[in-house]
Amino acid sequence: MSTTAAANPTTAKKAISGLMLRYLVLAGLIVIASLGFSLANENFYSLVNIGILLRSIAVLFLVSMGMTFVMLTGGIDLSVGSNVAFAGGVGVITLTTTGSAPLGFATAIIAGMAIGAINGVFIGRLKLSAFMVTLATFALARGLALVIYDATSINVSDPTFLWLGGTSWGNMPVVIPFVACVFIALSILLYRTPFGSNVYAAGANFNTAFVLGRRPERSVVWIYALSGALAGLSAIVTVGRVSSGQPWSGLYLEFDAITAVILGGTSLFGGRGRLLGTILGVLLYGIIINGLVLTGTNPYLQSLIKGMILLGVVLLDSWTQRGKSA
Repeated sequence: MSTTAAANPTTAKKAISGLMLRYLVLAGLIVIASLGFSLANENFYSLVNIGILLRSIAVLFLVSMGMTFVMLTGGIDLSVGSNVAFAGGVGVITLTTTGSAPLGFATAIIAGMAIGAINGVFIGRLKLSAFMVTLATFALARGLALVIYDATSINVSDPTFLWLGGTSWGNMPVVIPFVACVFIALSILLYRTPFGSNVYAAGANFNTAFVLGRRPERSVVWIYALSGALAGLSAIVTVGRVSSGQPWSGLYLEFDAITAVILGGTSLFGGRGRLLGTILGVLLYGIIINGLVLTGTNPYLQSLIKGMILLGVVLLDSWTQRGKSA
């Protein structure tokens, strides 16, 4: 919710009602998509496939929550997919060099956070275009990943490093409770702290927030650093899933995250959206992709469908924003 909405109880109630309606629609679409794919393939509801689905969208959950913070400011982060590859490379190289999984974890998160902080400084402090800055770091991080890996994958066998991404309790991947804890922590940060108020203020009106003394440029630096740190966490999960570090991991992940976040109701124009919507958007998007794979849909057609979904939600967001401005 924007600061303007917060100052006007009637506007705030309308915004909340609109969000609740969107969440109900998303929940309904999740049910419809699930039923449709279960009719197309009886294995959709199998415990094995549910485990595969949850593990496959865990990384998207983490990255999309960081993307939500970024997009609430009216920004965008095109570097997250490349950052996952780069941070994973740093963590894997640290692990193979030192033999220390905790040190590998730490360096992966720090490396991801460093790329995010670079984005934040150029965007928040120097007021450069978020699109152009993160497009540059998109190429930078992928290039660094290719150099680190020497353009080849590195096998990882350390059970501690693989635990988060590769272990399950029964059919429940352990990464899902971990993602839930991250969601709770980020929700508290966004809705219960001055930092969270600054996130919405920066997205609602950056210049007004600056005049009011909120220092949104500082918040923007930390927001992008947070997005980078979550990319680092995602890198650890990714390595654990496939038991190797790969220079092309996270490919097109930024595309999937942006689609899921907008699908969940976060506006491209900033100042509007919530993490719950992002979770529902990720779940719906993940179910669609999983169902397409399970039903043997042509991979080229899958890309076409992804593009149509993104185009559709962007048009919907633009139409909604135009309606609010009218």
